[in-house]
Amino acid sequence: EGLISENNGDQIYLSDKGSNANNMQRTNSKDYGLSKKDKPSPQNWIDEDKIFVYKNKIIIEVKNPQWAIFTDTKSMDPVIDSTSKAIEIAPESEADILVGDIVAYKSKYADGIVTHRVIGIGQDEYGWYARLKGDNNQYDDPERVRFEQIKSVVVAVIY
Repeated sequence: EGLISENNGDQIYLSDKGSNANNMQRTNSKDYGLSKKDKPSPQNWIDEDKIFVYKNKIIIEVKNPQWAIFTDTKSMDPVIDSTSKAIEIAPESEADILVGDIVAYKSKYADGIVTHRVIGIGQDEYGWYARLKGDNNQYDDPERVRFEQIKSVVVAVIY
């Protein structure tokens, strides 16, 4: 059927043909020209009913949270930079990790912990593995990352 659009200043409203204005999806007109290919995003780790916003604080109910700060490697720019902070949790099983998630792992090829996005998941003769890549890196990370190497998953980024 296709979409129809109405331009209302800086906003563009999209809806199915024949639907009324109440069902229209609002989008910013500056979105046009972006790639139509959807890139995998991190999964929903924190349900909305676990987030409480007050005038002077925010409470997020999450099991076993870890606080993370980052060094300025530029590999995850612009999502994560040296001024970013994050809340991370330890995944319980391989099934918890999905393509699009951002994980912190112990690399065989680098000192310290590397935080990159999962771009693929597979199985080989050694079992489950994830392929990772920094958002700002040209190439994938050089290793198949095993579940045992994954220390945590980023569930919130604070700027």
